[in-house]
Amino acid sequence: MAQIFTDRLLLMECPLDLAKSIILNRKKLEERSPISIPSDWPSIQLKSIFPYYIELLEKKELANTLHIWLIIDAYERKLIGSIRLKSLAIDAKTFDLGYEIISSYRNQGYGYEAVQAVVDWLLQDSNMKITAECDQTNMGSIRILEKLGMRCIAKEAPFLRWELN
Repeated sequence: MAQIFTDRLLLMECPLDLAKSIILNRKKLEERSPISIPSDWPSIQLKSIFPYYIELLEKKELANTLHIWLIIDAYERKLIGSIRLKSLAIDAKTFDLGYEIISSYRNQGYGYEAVQAVVDWLLQDSNMKITAECDQTNMGSIRILEKLGMRCIAKEAPFLRWELN
């Protein structure tokens, strides 16, 4: 299981047992977990991906298909968001990036700090390319993507498409 440490965060790939617990035994997970898991995590979108993610982990087919990273505030020992990297079927060297930060942690630099660390980890392979999409009104995500050095390559209302390579 990969882990990345930043000044304020622990980033870790979500392991199989935790993914299962999030979906199947949330209450028990909250009771035994050394980190606090907020009630507003995961989002509906991420929750819908977990069954597929669990299936990939069980079959050990995850290698370059899908990665779910957990964003943990290292000081408060609280899960504050997640990052999703999904390999595009047409090119195993291209990953689509998605992320979410729980609302009480937004606009404090956590999103950028987490995404930057995972992007740096991914780009250790110099042939990698990263894409992302965000709503054209989501100024927080637009700022993060611009700060990462991504460039907007398409505007298809209501979304903006971004690329970094």
